[in-house]
Amino acid sequence: MKKLFYTLIAASTLSACSLLDSAIIIDKPNLPTVNICDNVATDADVTNMVSKIKAKSFKEERMARAKLVTKDYCFVSNQVVNIMDAFSFENAKLEIAKDLYDQTTDKNNYDVVVDALVHKADRDELNKFILQ
Repeated sequence: MKKLFYTLIAASTLSACSLLDSAIIIDKPNLPTVNICDNVATDADVTNMVSKIKAKSFKEERMARAKLVTKDYCFVSNQVVNIMDAFSFENAKLEIAKDLYDQTTDKNNYDVVVDALVHKADRDELNKFILQ
């Protein structure tokens, strides 16, 4: 009886656990994930990327080049806007904005990217994508 009492006391002080008849189950805590980036893009890197993207004539070629040159880099929101400016078509800007979201280190500032889109429908779509 004494053992059960101490078990109940111990279990009641643990907030992330469950008490079963014969055991205490400690729940796995919800820890935030930390995204570590080994290759942070500098403004010079972004300028170079934009030049490489603009060197291609067609939208599909530009998108393929953009995905290639931005791979393995992390960006801040303003740099994403600069990369978007390498595209003429709004749907391409939206696509690259979505693609680079996970590679952005300051997601709390991504409203700068949203605001860079001209059409409300595109802004709404990007906001919906972000909130998923």
